[in-house]
Formats: sequence, C-alpha cells, structure tokens
Amino acid sequence: MPMVRLGSFVVVCSRALGSAAMAQGASPEGGGYIGQMSEEQIRQKLAGEGFSEVIELKKIPVTRYRWSGKAVRSGKTMEVTIDERGQVSAK
Repeated sequence: MPMVRLGSFVVVCSRALGSAAMAQGASPEGGGYIGQMSEEQIRQKLAGEGFSEVIELKKIPVTRYRWSGKAVRSGKTMEVTIDERGQVSAK
C-alpha cells in the first residue's frame, strides 16, 4: 500500500511541477512565454515569418515578455512587436 501512495505522490508532484514550469514559461514550443527566448531566437522567429534586416530589437521593459524592433518584409521597413504568445504584429 505505501508504494501506491508514493506512486500517486510522484505523479501529483510531477504534474504540479510541470504546471509551475509552464506558468513561468520555458519555450514557445513547450507552451511557455516568448519572453524567455533569446534575441537570436526572436530574430529566427521573425525570419520564419518573412522578415529580414531586423534592427533595434529589444525587450519592452514594462511588459517583460514583449519584444519590439524594426524589420523589412516585402521591401517595406516596419515596426514589429512580438507578444508573450509569439504573435507578431507589424505596422
């Protein structure tokens, strides 16, 4: 009987720890926050969405998980913002 409780305890702990890791965010692939990505990873994400010549890329200080910068798509320079879910917006 104690082994069953221990097994249940381990499962409960792993689920609790998994939820905590998700809440803090590890990587977009794992469902985490984009703010945990490095500048190079953000540049790669923008390239994957058709942007090039990324400049002035930085984390937005107040938000902690958002990035902003300038990039070129279809020959036009645009202001880009990447939110905590990885959604790219361009103006």
